[in-house]
Amino acid sequence: MLPFSEDWYLTWAPNIHTSMFANVYAFLETYSDGLDRVDLLTRAYGLYAEHFQMQGELLQMDLTRAWTFIRFRDAGILRLAGCTRCRGKFVAHAHEPSHSMVCGICRPPSRAGKTKAAAKAALERSVALAQAA
Repeated sequence: MLPFSEDWYLTWAPNIHTSMFANVYAFLETYSDGLDRVDLLTRAYGLYAEHFQMQGELLQMDLTRAWTFIRFRDAGILRLAGCTRCRGKFVAHAHEPSHSMVCGICRPPSRAGKTKAAAKAALERSVALAQAA
């Protein structure tokens, strides 16, 4: 996949992270008077990063990817579309129908959470629990 392809934003984990960032950005854009685009970007990215880091999650997006997403959104390539199950708004292609869209949280792919990093984290948790007992 190309480094700055819009398809990157639609893969499972990056979509969840980008959707969180995009919703924060949209909220700030709507309710924060007087913020220019740079302030919107940096504040939304800061809140996105804070949320995932507080949960102990690795960040999927850096500031450059966040900025690129905003460019794709403004160009009409990507948008937020509603999930029909949870009613959350998630990043989708702007010209794809979304009347029956189900997000990656409600319907994760079968391989979700089965990476080497997830296996290592599970092993570390089990070791920590065994040591605590």
